[in-house]
Amino acid sequence: MALDKKAAELLSRGWYKERLEEGECEYLLSFRDRSPVANLAVALADRLNRRACTGISQICAAIAVATGPCPCDCGFCRYGESRTKAKFYDVPDAQLSRWIQEIEAFADVRQIMLMTTGDADLNGLTHCIGLVKDAAPAGTQIILDTRDLQPEECRELKKAGATGARHARRIGEGQDTRLKATDRLQTIDNLVCAGFAVTAGIEPLGPEHTPAEISQAFYEILDRRCCHADVTARVPVVGTKFNAQGELNPARLTQIKAILTLASSWYNQPIREAFSGTFVTGTNMATVWYGDEGIADAPKQNMTENARRRLFNAGYDRLLRPDGNVTELDLGYLKRTGSV
Repeated sequence: MALDKKAAELLSRGWYKERLEEGECEYLLSFRDRSPVANLAVALADRLNRRACTGISQICAAIAVATGPCPCDCGFCRYGESRTKAKFYDVPDAQLSRWIQEIEAFADVRQIMLMTTGDADLNGLTHCIGLVKDAAPAGTQIILDTRDLQPEECRELKKAGATGARHARRIGEGQDTRLKATDRLQTIDNLVCAGFAVTAGIEPLGPEHTPAEISQAFYEILDRRCCHADVTARVPVVGTKFNAQGELNPARLTQIKAILTLASSWYNQPIREAFSGTFVTGTNMATVWYGDEGIADAPKQNMTENARRRLFNAGYDRLLRPDGNVTELDLGYLKRTGSV
């Protein structure tokens, strides 16, 4: 099957790090997953990412430190107060310290992300930052995924020791949530101005979202001086209005990530990091999940052993450590860390 000429030209420009316009990105997203255009985009984006990160990968451990019924009541979230089974939960200090010791048993987890719901107490979050600083190896990046923040709140969290943040530009904000889209974007700007290395999430993508909606959301964060973007599919939750919509095809999600990577491959990070890669986070980042104790049907944890094996299977041969050095990610290392 012949490749669409316009799509081929756009993919070529993306490969050579020429920024694509929003309409051009939308055009590439209009092709079905597993089509020749989609397959070529996935191949090019993967090569671009591997070339940018030079075979180096890293692990992020995400810990739910404060959860429970959330007044933001997002229509796609299992913590929405109008439907949740969750109880209020704040991770005990001893439990958080034990998790950090388990996560960093081999001192090879670069990032620890602290997550809260949308009504987080920042005093409690600051306390958790201090516990991580005390228990984790020097150089560990402490990442936050929390509520909307004012400039002074961002500065306080930065002063407490957090180095990065994830904040989402969510499709349907203000309609499917009780939040304002402008507030979400302003928080991203506040975090960047406070000196955080910011990952801007594009979420929660479902099968009903159009190329125009996805492109618009992505281009709203593209010029906000973030270091990375993270594209996330919606997880169906029983009791929400989106449950019947189903889940985004994994092949479609891979295609979307690839096209957004090529559309933004020109990007120059405002904060230089030892860990490099394309603007859209790729397979060189493995995340493991801890916590979620406040809800009965929370998913089982994915341990760091699985993350190492996943990165090895994906072809990455080095793992970035908290101190900025790298470890050879070979079969011997997997055996020594109990990852095989």
